[in-house]
Amino acid sequence: MEERKTVFDYMGRVLETFGFSVAILNIFCLIFGEEAEGFSTIFSLGKRGLSVATMGQFFSASVWVVAARFVFFTETVIKRMSLVLRTVLMVAAVLASTGIHILAFRWFPVDMWIPWLAFLVCFGICFAVSVVVTAFRERMENRKMEEALARLKEK
Repeated sequence: MEERKTVFDYMGRVLETFGFSVAILNIFCLIFGEEAEGFSTIFSLGKRGLSVATMGQFFSASVWVVAARFVFFTETVIKRMSLVLRTVLMVAAVLASTGIHILAFRWFPVDMWIPWLAFLVCFGICFAVSVVVTAFRERMENRKMEEALARLKEK
């Protein structure tokens, strides 16, 4: 049975998502910042870092990602739906939200296919890593639960 979450759990998840995003963006700033400075609003400061505006935009994106996770992966909103369908719908919602952010904040020129391809490749890699980490974490938690159940049965 899943424990009831509080608003602080969701705020923590938003901050985790935001922190991960900012860490990756800072790495990208160091690697691509100078070349992308005039090309993308994300890299408006070049390799000197991220602007306050960009930080706010990625915080907003983090809120939307966590909101999508709440909608599709808790029983609060959707009572019955397969895991595969929940995952597909969440990915679609996150892609739509990110697309809206890309258009609204001009993260890159939307009329060029290379930035879109790069975005989709990065998104795919992050999604794959997320799936692997989640599966690993679930396997570890299941193992702990099995061990605890075995100890309980011994008593």
